[in-house]
Amino acid sequence: MGNSSRPGSIVIREIGHAPFTVLGEQYALLELVWNGDVGRSFDLVRVSDNTVLTEDESFDSYPTDEQIADTLAEHDIDAEVASCMFCRQNVLLATAHRHTGGWIGDACCWDERLRSTQ
Repeated sequence: MGNSSRPGSIVIREIGHAPFTVLGEQYALLELVWNGDVGRSFDLVRVSDNTVLTEDESFDSYPTDEQIADTLAEHDIDAEVASCMFCRQNVLLATAHRHTGGWIGDACCWDERLRSTQ
């Protein structure tokens, strides 16, 4: 018979990304893979109770730290951000790395070369 569902209407797989802590609470990104569609979406989830903070609208691509901070702020959660010393993007301090007196974003600029200097 086969699946007659409209493409992009059923989540066929969920991929959990590493959690991070803001103000003592853990949050994580949940990547949703949809049927018949190459696109994916991303939800921000509070780990303790599986509350989806992006309930109104998921991210269409992996969100930046600034997008995550904005979403947390919409829920009255003050996630501190700083400027990455390399690319100057706003980065979550919860996931950033302290390096030579500045901050380096985990998603934007942190890599194996820097990791080896810790």
